Amino acid sequence: MKLSQTERLILWNQYEILKGTNPEEIDIYEKNQEILSNGYELLYQDLNRSIDPDPLSAVVCMEVLDILSMYRAITFSSQRLKHEPTGLYAQFEGFDGNSSSGHYGFAKFVRRTEKRYEELEERPDNSHSGTSLAAYRAMLKVWESLGKNYKLAVSEIDSIVSAR
Repeated sequence: MKLSQTERLILWNQYEILKGTNPEEIDIYEKNQEILSNGYELLYQDLNRSIDPDPLSAVVCMEVLDILSMYRAITFSSQRLKHEPTGLYAQFEGFDGNSSSGHYGFAKFVRRTEKRYEELEERPDNSHSGTSLAAYRAMLKVWESLGKNYKLAVSEIDSIVSAR
């Protein structure tokens, strides 16, 4: 991460303010100020470990939203038709939490924090499977070939969930 001198000064001042509001953390704030004062770039990531140094691309975010939307279409269409599709990914099984792709974290944020896709609320976040994303991508291709239709027929639902 690179920080300009102005950004370093702003952050240094933020830590100065925090020292006054949270005196029990003064040692941490002074250490962070020293990192900023001396421009120790390697240690900038230590200033706030909750900030991911690699942002998640819009492409990955859109893929997650498309997959969740596909499952929305499958879920509502299945309910409307009183059809229970079968197969390993007939229902949303989450994304692999051990993958570094970011799909898991973004899907969890969208579903749990933003409270979107409530029809999938009871479904898991973590598939614990490195194959789930590949399966979802195959399914997504089929759904896209159907025009991302939200009112699916039984045969369309079955063709989506059986895609590999």
